Amino acid sequence: MLKKFIGLISVLCTIGVAAHDCTTLPANLQQFVDGKQSGEYRIANDVGSATISVSNDLAFTHYIESSKALIQARNKRADLPCPLPHLTQIQGKTTKVVDHLAPYELKQTNNDKAILLIHGLTDSPYIFNTVAHDLYQQGFNVRTLLLPGHGTAADDLRHVSNQDWQQHVQYAVQRTAADFKQFAIMGFSTGAALATIEVSKSRPKNLAALVLVAPATESHNKNSWLAQWVDWLPFVDWLDKDADLDFAKYESFPLAAAALVHNVMIEMMNIQVPSDLPILAIMSDVDATIDSQATLKLLSRWAENHRTEIALRLYANNQVAVSDHIALTQVSQLEKIKDMSHVGLLLPPEHPYYGETGHYRHCGSYFEDNNAYAACKSAKNITFGEHHAENKAAYTPLARATFNPDYTGMIAQLTAFLDSHVK
Repeated sequence: MLKKFIGLISVLCTIGVAAHDCTTLPANLQQFVDGKQSGEYRIANDVGSATISVSNDLAFTHYIESSKALIQARNKRADLPCPLPHLTQIQGKTTKVVDHLAPYELKQTNNDKAILLIHGLTDSPYIFNTVAHDLYQQGFNVRTLLLPGHGTAADDLRHVSNQDWQQHVQYAVQRTAADFKQFAIMGFSTGAALATIEVSKSRPKNLAALVLVAPATESHNKNSWLAQWVDWLPFVDWLDKDADLDFAKYESFPLAAAALVHNVMIEMMNIQVPSDLPILAIMSDVDATIDSQATLKLLSRWAENHRTEIALRLYANNQVAVSDHIALTQVSQLEKIKDMSHVGLLLPPEHPYYGETGHYRHCGSYFEDNNAYAACKSAKNITFGEHHAENKAAYTPLARATFNPDYTGMIAQLTAFLDSHVK
């Protein structure tokens, strides 16, 4: 009788899990508790390779198909219903997780101008879905890239290399350069650094502008360089072991990923960009992931000999001094949040998943404390801001801001910058 009862409970639990979709899973406390322990979504299905092969003659449509097949094979939630707006949704088709994670292309009826969007570490093309829509409405052909090791499970970051990342970025840049008359690149965080490194080595003649959103320059954790050595130690594989209930972004973080991005940041801080390439940087002064002072230092170095525009949209509550050669737009006193976080720059407050009342609330500061995590997820009155030490000490509970109250102003400056350089 006991065995039958246990079996019944197991069936009911399975039914309960199956009833979830990508919007309800992040708020399920039991899934959070169990997921941290089991690591169910931390590890990918052991099917095929963690990355696909690319070459300059690979059509972008085939790249999208291959990437989607990889996600379908390795991501355990690939077929989980995900009823969120999708830019390329087919009428009558149920949208699934795989549809939101796969790279995509929004095509105009011409090949005059395009923009290539490259996401950051642990992220996915989903971070760009609002920006992509708005730039498409402005007449741009839009492409997104999926970095190797992403879109599946966090453990896949342990099975790719810096060379894999750079090869895919090189492919996307060269393919886009060949397919359109003029184009721009917009990178977020690690994607911004990878794009800049590629451009510094080989800039296509028709690359007209570069947009860097919270570019990965230096980590706030000054011991991050140790990751490349610690990762060799047996049984020391993870910095964070979360439940990974966010379908679009890894919440767990392997040491191997820290080692990879450290190598990228070292290269980023030592390169020189083409002096005639217009640059727009968008960043927060209190970024808890990337050291904003290091980024300002890098931009100032570039500006010394730059022959065209370097513009900066900086979110900072206090006045920040920057080089006179940089066109500064400083934004302070944002509504609804205490300050701007690293992960919120590209998303509007009304975003259905990451917005102010969206389905996902970022309570990662509390992932080691189940009760504090639950309080953060369920609180009716919540403070949004960057999860740095000052905010965490002053506000309880604190959710990391995953949206930008100034999105309208940000997108206006972005489109004006692109329109002035990409004809």
